[in-house]
Amino acid sequence: MITVFEIALLTTAAFCTSALTAVAGAGGGAALMAILLQIMPPLAAIPVHGAVHLASNITRCWLFWDHMSWPIIIRFGLLLPAGAVIGLWLFQGLSAETVRTIIGLFVLLSVVNGIGGGKHREIPLWSFIPVGFFAGILNMIVGAIAPILGVFVIRKDMKKENVVGTLGFFGVISNLAKVIGFTLIGFSFLEYGTAILFMIPAVIIGTRLGRAMLNRVNEQLFLNIFRIVLALLALKLILIDGLVKIWS
Repeated sequence: MITVFEIALLTTAAFCTSALTAVAGAGGGAALMAILLQIMPPLAAIPVHGAVHLASNITRCWLFWDHMSWPIIIRFGLLLPAGAVIGLWLFQGLSAETVRTIIGLFVLLSVVNGIGGGKHREIPLWSFIPVGFFAGILNMIVGAIAPILGVFVIRKDMKKENVVGTLGFFGVISNLAKVIGFTLIGFSFLEYGTAILFMIPAVIIGTRLGRAMLNRVNEQLFLNIFRIVLALLALKLILIDGLVKIWS
């Protein structure tokens, strides 16, 4: 049973990580997932994360509706449900320690990806069909894949608003599939309902505050500190919460 202290901690984490995303562009979802896993098992952390970020992404879509790249979104969504079914099946066959290790590796990958930056080749539009399929699989096991999807969405013909809005719609599709899928296998959101109800407004308010702070912080210093904290959380998930328990 989740305690009042844990609810307060998660609400604060939801607020802070959403503000981080608004300033850094991505990474807040991965950070929140890493924090959720310190308090609850993967079977709860992944669907709770999905419910909270579904609300956050719906808000983002509403704000950026006129900037959506529908040719990309339609292709991305075609096979995502099929991928989600496979991902959910794979998830049920994994131990909690294995899931924590996989998520930790994925969080660490998002940190490395953020540092790498630089040039990348644009993929053709048809490629978003298999990208959506594999995103559906990963989303059920990892829970937060926006930093990786951002690499594919950043294109010469898209402005920042197009990228933010399109990724937001990706989040709506992915998290909706996550909420439906985990409900079908018997997860009860009521047990964590109080935490979810507090976290949803926290991510919305955090996003707005983050945007207001965007021009008032030293972005490079902020990103460096953020990446260090995220890397440490990832290493804890991989080594202490994952591999050590698997091998013991």
